[in-house]
Amino acid sequence: MAFFQSKHVWVQQLGDGVGVLIMDRQQSPTNYLDNEMLDEIDCAVDAIVNAKSFKLLVIRSGKSGSFCHGPTPPMLVRWSESDFLAWSERGQKLCCKLAEMPIPSACLIAGSCVDAGFELALACDYRVLVDDDATSLGFSELNWGMIPCFGGSQRLPRLVGLENSVPLMLLGTKLGAREAWMCGLGDELADKSGDLPPAFLQSPKKHDWTQFPNATWRQWWLESNRLGRWFLFRGADRIVNNNLPEDLPAPAAMLEALRQVYQLDSVSTGLPFERQAIEQVVRHPALHHMLRLLVHRDRLRAPSIGSADKAQVRWVGVVGGGVVALALYMHCIAQGYQVVLRAADREALAVSMLQIGQLLDVEVHRGTIDKVQLAQLLGSFRGTYTWTHFERLSLILDTTSGTLAEKQQFYQEMERHIPASATIVPISLLHRLQDVQNGLQHPNRLLGVNLTEPGMRGSLAEIIASPTVAQPQVQRVREWLLGLGKYCVQVPDRIGGLVMRIWLPALNEAGLLVKEGIGIDQIDLAMRRFGMTTGPLEWMDRLGIDQVAALVRAIQPTFDGRIQLETGFSLMAEKDWLGVMTETGFYELGFWGQKPHASAVALWKTQSQGESAHPVPALADADLHKWIQSRLVTLMILEAVQCLIEGVANDPDDVDCAMCLTGWAMHRGGPIGYGRQLGLENLTTCCLELANTYGRRFAALTAFADVLK
Repeated sequence: MAFFQSKHVWVQQLGDGVGVLIMDRQQSPTNYLDNEMLDEIDCAVDAIVNAKSFKLLVIRSGKSGSFCHGPTPPMLVRWSESDFLAWSERGQKLCCKLAEMPIPSACLIAGSCVDAGFELALACDYRVLVDDDATSLGFSELNWGMIPCFGGSQRLPRLVGLENSVPLMLLGTKLGAREAWMCGLGDELADKSGDLPPAFLQSPKKHDWTQFPNATWRQWWLESNRLGRWFLFRGADRIVNNNLPEDLPAPAAMLEALRQVYQLDSVSTGLPFERQAIEQVVRHPALHHMLRLLVHRDRLRAPSIGSADKAQVRWVGVVGGGVVALALYMHCIAQGYQVVLRAADREALAVSMLQIGQLLDVEVHRGTIDKVQLAQLLGSFRGTYTWTHFERLSLILDTTSGTLAEKQQFYQEMERHIPASATIVPISLLHRLQDVQNGLQHPNRLLGVNLTEPGMRGSLAEIIASPTVAQPQVQRVREWLLGLGKYCVQVPDRIGGLVMRIWLPALNEAGLLVKEGIGIDQIDLAMRRFGMTTGPLEWMDRLGIDQVAALVRAIQPTFDGRIQLETGFSLMAEKDWLGVMTETGFYELGFWGQKPHASAVALWKTQSQGESAHPVPALADADLHKWIQSRLVTLMILEAVQCLIEGVANDPDDVDCAMCLTGWAMHRGGPIGYGRQLGLENLTTCCLELANTYGRRFAALTAFADVLK
C-alpha cells in the first residue's frame, strides 16, 4: 500500500527511511506539470516531512522516456499575464520547499527533463542520471520565448558554474546524460532506472546553496574572482548582442539573471528578479508570436481525417540522381519503404550507388546504424536505368528537371510502365501541373511537392494538387510526407508555390544590394540579427544558385509590372558559381573558411540587369542594418499579403508558419504577424518612403487593412 497517493502522484516507503515519490500522470504519455500536479507534489512533500520517519526523498517518473516537463504551448497560448505570474510564484514556492526541506532529496532522471521539470530537478540536493539516449536536460522554454521562472536561473550557476550555465541559459542548449554529468549537473550516472537509491546516497546531506562550484582549474581561475567573471560576462554579452536575434527579450533577461546570482547572497533573494523578468517577457509580443506559431505548426503535422494507411504505399520510386533524389531515397529506406532508384543511364546509376554507399558509411561512423543494418540496406538496393520494378510502385518521386515538352513526354512514357493507381509526384516542379498533365491517360494522378531545402534539411513540404485530384491521392502523399517528418501545407497550382514566392523578392533585393555596393557579409549579418536562421545570400548558396536562377526565370511573369528580377543569378550559374556545391557562390572557400566572393560582387555591379541601383546612404553599422532589414522585410510582408489576396494561401497562420519553417524570424511572428505588430499606419508610411526612393515594388497594397486587421 502506498504511503501517499493522489491522482498523478504517489509515494512508496522503502526500508531505511527512503521515500520514493513517483510522478505518473494519468492518460498522458508524459508528465507535464500544471497547477494540479504541482499541488499534488506539494502535498506529497508535506506528508513526507510531517511523517518524520524519512531520511531521504527520491523523485522519479513512472513514464518511460519522460521524467517531467512544463505546460505545453497549446496550454500556454491560452494564458493571461496573471496566469504566467501565478505559475512562476507557485513553482518557486514548491522548489524552495524541496530545497529547504529538512531531509535530503534526490531525483532519478530517465528520459526528457526540460523546462519546469528541469527546474524541479535543480531544486533537489542530488541528481542521478540514467545513461540513455533518451535522457536530456535543459531549458526548452527558451524555444518559445519563455524563461525559467521556478528559481532555475539562480540555482543552475550554483551547481555548474557560470561558464557551463551560459549555453544552457542563453542558447537553450540541451545536454545528454553524460554531458550533464561531466559539467556537474549530475552526481552519478546510472545504467537503469529503479526505486532503490544508489550506494552513494547511504548517508545523504543537504546541499549548501550559498556555495559555488570550484571543481576545475577554470572555475577556480575564472569564476572565483570578479575579474574572471567580468571576462566571462563579456563573452556572454557578445553572444546576446552579436549572435542572437534583436528584439528577443528572453536571452537578455537570462543574462541579467546570471549577473544577479553573483550579486546576491542566496537563491531566495534572486527569486523576485525572476518574477519581474517573467512580467517583462510576457508583455513582449515575441512570446505570443512563438506560442501561436508552435500551436499552428502542430496542426500542419496532424494526420488527416480518414487518412490513407501507410501500408497502402509499399513501393516508392525515386527518379533522378542529384542530392534531392539521394536524400529522398535514404529517407524512404529509413521509413521501411521498398525503394527503386531510376537513374538516367548505366554510368549515372553507378555513381548514385557509390554515393549511397558513402552516405550509409557515414551513418555507421555516426552510430545511427550498425554494420549488420548496413549490409541489409546495401543488399536491398534496387536501381535501374530502365523501367524495371516500376510495375509495382505506388508512389513515384521525380526530381529531374526539363522543359515543359520534355516533362510531358517523360510522364507519358512513364505511364506505360506503372500501375493505373500509382501517384506521380514531381518535386519542386517549375511548370504548372495543369500544363504537365496534358496528354496523360490519368492526369489526376499527378501531384506536386515543393521541398525548399536541398538534401531534405528543410521541414516544410508544400502539396500542389488541382481541384480534380481525388482526396485519397492527396492524403496518400501527405501521409508519406508526415512519415518523413514534414509539416505540410496545401497550395494551388502556381509556379514557386507559397514560400519561395514570398522569399524571392527579398532574395532578389539582397542581390540588388550587392549591386549597389553593400557587403555580402553585411547583408547576411543584418538579416541574422533580425532573426532569420541564415542570411539570404548564404541561404542561396546552400539552395544552389542554379536552382535560384531557374526559379527566377520561371516565376518572372508572376511579378511582371511589380518587380523586375535580377539577371545576376543566371550570370553566376553560367560561370558555375553554384554555391556550396562548387564551393564558390556569393561566398567562396578561403584559407580561413568562407569569405565574400569578390568576383561575384564585381559581376553583380557591372553586369546584372533588373531594378535600378541607387546610391547607398552613409549610415553607421546599426542604422545600416535597420535599412537593409527594412527593404527586405517590407517586400516579404507585401508579397505575403499579395498571396493572401490571390488565394495562394487562405490562412494567415499558414503563411507565417510556413515562412518560419523555412528560416523566417519566428519571434517576429512571420511576415503577416510582424506586419500586424508594426501596425497599418507604420507599415503604410514605411512603404510610402521606400516607394518614393526605390520604386513601385514597395507600393503599399490597398488590401493592407483587410489582411492586417
